[in-house]
Amino acid sequence: MTDKKSVVPLLKKQTIMRKVMIATAPCIAGSVYFFGWRSLLVLAVACLSGFLTELFFCKKRGESATESVLVTGILYSLTLPPTIPLHIVVIGMVFAIALIKEVFGGFGKNIFNPAIAARCFSYVCFPLPMTSQWAEPARGIWGALAQWTTASSSEFITSATPMAVLKFDHAVPSFSDLLLGRIPGAMGVTSVLLILIGGIYLYYTNTANRKIIISLIASYFVFNQILSLLGNPSVPDGVRMVCGSGFLFGAFFMATDPISAPKTDTGRIIYGIMIALFATIMTNYSVFYNGFMFAILIGNMFAPIIDYAITETQKQKKLKKQNTEGVIA
Repeated sequence: MTDKKSVVPLLKKQTIMRKVMIATAPCIAGSVYFFGWRSLLVLAVACLSGFLTELFFCKKRGESATESVLVTGILYSLTLPPTIPLHIVVIGMVFAIALIKEVFGGFGKNIFNPAIAARCFSYVCFPLPMTSQWAEPARGIWGALAQWTTASSSEFITSATPMAVLKFDHAVPSFSDLLLGRIPGAMGVTSVLLILIGGIYLYYTNTANRKIIISLIASYFVFNQILSLLGNPSVPDGVRMVCGSGFLFGAFFMATDPISAPKTDTGRIIYGIMIALFATIMTNYSVFYNGFMFAILIGNMFAPIIDYAITETQKQKKLKKQNTEGVIA
């Protein structure tokens, strides 16, 4: 008798990743409602190109691709402008999977969050389509449900997003616009309400770490509120800064990536505060109107060091306590 080789499935199911995909559903629906059905094409291209890239590497190892690659594709696509050219979507995803994930050995071994790394890479390599070509969201009760896209090639917005206008022109966006998402911006992160629906689901199902979420949002609010009280003209108040420029999307969906975030409880709190501090500095005092994506990557870089420092400190305290008890005995 000859042994039959086990068939390796193309895609490995992951319960936690399915929960994240469920949580992104409101933002995906919002991207279609505000900017048209082309948003789904961008999402599909991102997921497909990422899947094929990961499958190429996994086949070499005799493994299955994981559903995490679909999460990466969804999160990356939702942070892109509605007018983004499709070739940039493909390049960003190939970079994320090949050079951020697979080069470290595949799922569970990457240092950086692939989705946010792809976003930063696209931002640096393709600044014009990533920063200056924004489409107006559709108006009216039916939104853009009857449109392929809200902007043709001749209808790009030449002005900046509301948070860019806030930083450079000190024009304060209204809470209603931030809440409902009727503002120019990345196709899936303009509505605070839709982000909160998915974010609260992640929080209460404990899919995303609660310590990271709370420490990040609270400290970012405090840091910006202090700057507002000190008279910084580009910071109207902490609440608007938390609600603007996709911060909440990053806090719930990006910073909480279990692979690239710290594993210790204390480390997660420090991690959240660190990202908030770097995001506040870069957003308000750098050339970027949104430094949050870079702040998350800096946090990812420090995550192993934070865990090591916390673990070693705990070991030293335990050893010191044991030595003290031994002397007393």
